[in-house]
Amino acid sequence: MQRAINDKKEELNQEFRDYLFKTIIFTCILILFLMIISIYFSKILQEKFKKYQNERTKQQNIIAQQAKMAAMGEMIGNIAHQWRQPLSSISTSATGMKLQKELNILEDKFLIEGLEQINNSVQYLSTTIDDFRNFYKPDKNKKEFRILETINKVINLVDLQFRSNGITIIKNGQDVKINSFENELIQVLINILNNARDELIKKDKDYEKLIFIDVLKNQKNLLVQIKDNAGGIPTDIITRIFEPYFTTKNQSQGTGIGLYMSREIISKSMNGEINTKNVTFEYEGKSYEGALFEIIIPID
Repeated sequence: MQRAINDKKEELNQEFRDYLFKTIIFTCILILFLMIISIYFSKILQEKFKKYQNERTKQQNIIAQQAKMAAMGEMIGNIAHQWRQPLSSISTSATGMKLQKELNILEDKFLIEGLEQINNSVQYLSTTIDDFRNFYKPDKNKKEFRILETINKVINLVDLQFRSNGITIIKNGQDVKINSFENELIQVLINILNNARDELIKKDKDYEKLIFIDVLKNQKNLLVQIKDNAGGIPTDIITRIFEPYFTTKNQSQGTGIGLYMSREIISKSMNGEINTKNVTFEYEGKSYEGALFEIIIPID
């Protein structure tokens, strides 16, 4: 009786061992199969992701090129405004001297003054050419520069156009030295200023149009704050203004990529941030509302 029990027990143990062995074999095969499937689909996903990345890179390059062309269009407009006055001055001086010479009344004093005025205008044109050429120079190397000097370059590029629209730019802050990409920062500043300009020129002729550029510094970051008194950004779109191709302007007036590229430049090239909000502030005893853009750049 005991032997029969032992035999049955041994038989059951053998069946269990056989079942366990088969289970282990099946599990190993299943794991191997799942690993192969996993590797296969992983490769497919990698290819899909790589294709997506390539498409995204192409799209980014297209957007960057469009932003560059839009910026070039803005700069051509600025060149026209910057050159109009000195060219008019040269024409007036040359015409005046020619007329006086034909009438035999040209005095040496007037001749010298006229030539000096022409020379000053030519020097101004030459300086302007250098400013625009430096703006478009494909310089992708970091360099040290002083932020107020950079802001002065920006103001020199846009000042005449802004003043012709009754817009005053007010600059404040300390001249911080940073190591970054100056030309790209200039592009960002011009984009923000142009957006403020577009809103301010919608105001009445007698409206006091102001743009403030403030430079601040803490232990880790440089902060450049640009605010206007144009009334602020509508709350229903303020969260979308950095989206590519988002614009409230007519297609002929805006591309909707200036602010998007500005955020890309600050975040990817400078490891910084750019944010916006609506603010209420006072200036010379008057209260204003407008948009505030804050650029935050780490100081190396």
